[in-house]
Amino acid sequence: MPMDKANRGLLARSKLLRGLTRSQLETIAARLRVEEHPVGALLTRESQPADRVYLLAEGRAEVLKRLSESEEARIGSLEPGDFFGETSIILHTDARSASVRATSAVKVFSVGREDFTALLEQYPEIMRNVLSNIIAQLRLMDDTFVETLRLEKRQLEQKVHVRTREIEAINERIRRELVLAQTIQRNLLPEKRKDFPGVSIATEYIPCDELGGDIAGVFRIDETKIGVYGGDVCGHGIYAAMVMSYVKKLIETSVKRILLNRQYVVKPPGAVLTSINGSFIAEINQGDPEIYLTLFLGVLDTSNLRFEYSSAGTHVPPLVISRGGIAELFERSDYPIGHVPDHEFETRRTTFSPGDGLLFVSDGVTEASRGGRLFGMEKLKAEVLRIASERGELDLGELITSLRLFLGGEAPQDDMCFLSMSFVERRAPDVAPSGGSDLDIR
Repeated sequence: MPMDKANRGLLARSKLLRGLTRSQLETIAARLRVEEHPVGALLTRESQPADRVYLLAEGRAEVLKRLSESEEARIGSLEPGDFFGETSIILHTDARSASVRATSAVKVFSVGREDFTALLEQYPEIMRNVLSNIIAQLRLMDDTFVETLRLEKRQLEQKVHVRTREIEAINERIRRELVLAQTIQRNLLPEKRKDFPGVSIATEYIPCDELGGDIAGVFRIDETKIGVYGGDVCGHGIYAAMVMSYVKKLIETSVKRILLNRQYVVKPPGAVLTSINGSFIAEINQGDPEIYLTLFLGVLDTSNLRFEYSSAGTHVPPLVISRGGIAELFERSDYPIGHVPDHEFETRRTTFSPGDGLLFVSDGVTEASRGGRLFGMEKLKAEVLRIASERGELDLGELITSLRLFLGGEAPQDDMCFLSMSFVERRAPDVAPSGGSDLDIR
């Protein structure tokens, strides 16, 4: 795309590229295509292949969703600076979930699927802008939905029969949106079992509603280091789930190697939580202490089992299983994310040995109750120690079975999240034939 003065100004106003430098915009512009369309033109069509992301530079458009063969609903509007088409590509779906139609003559910049994926990896700011835009839209939808319900309640008193049918239609639309939200959250959850040299990791997630705000996961940082995390957003439902999805992506893009004294080093967990705290206050809770999250973040060096970690408001300290005993990883956690602006979180360090284990659970596990009796920290420790002694390592499935037996068939009152790490002897890689190696470290 020719980067003339007019196009440069339009590109700089895009919400997708907010925070990028002029030099970065120049680089991105080379991957963009300029398109102009008349009023009424379909820019994207529902169920058609999702192959490009669009930045609306001039004009206006509307977002349409097909409800049936003959019914189509207007679910949103777009103005200069907005962008669309990114969700299908981020979720790796093959088809569009909605249509976009120009309500005036429009000018758009577009980027192909592969180039957009490359930009997400190269510029973490773009992913933050995408997720921040989703959160803002959800909060606006929440306010609009509450006001709509109030209006419908007044109308229902006058026309009960008609309004009953309308409420049924609204419930069906909400059900479909919940199914979509569940699909999004499931796609963001980690694999239940993942092995790295020297450590085996298992995770499990049990929401108390259709959607939840707890999460735990693991990701590779470089050839020898992995990141692990667990957290809990206050509240439940769509808002909590989307905030935690935002935090998940923020973690995985923030724990990156940085150049220090001409050597690449991994950013310490405390520094990462400090950065996340600033972003959360600026973009999510905007200073409201009632909106916060607890978060535990660790970086494990699999070559020597050294572990750096930081904790923001974690209610249940991770448990360390070692030499037939069990202990809490720390006695006191730092402030939750979103409570104290400009707070610097501390990085702590420890070293594990082969045969050790680490278990993180959210507070929904220890606060699980039946008949007024809590599962509690002491019972959790006893069950973990029993299972580890009988099996030689912690079996997460058996721990969850024990918890379900305690509940006696009752539904959990809070989301429950589990992440266990079992440390083993690190095996040396096989010697590869000359000319290369078959060891995949991605």
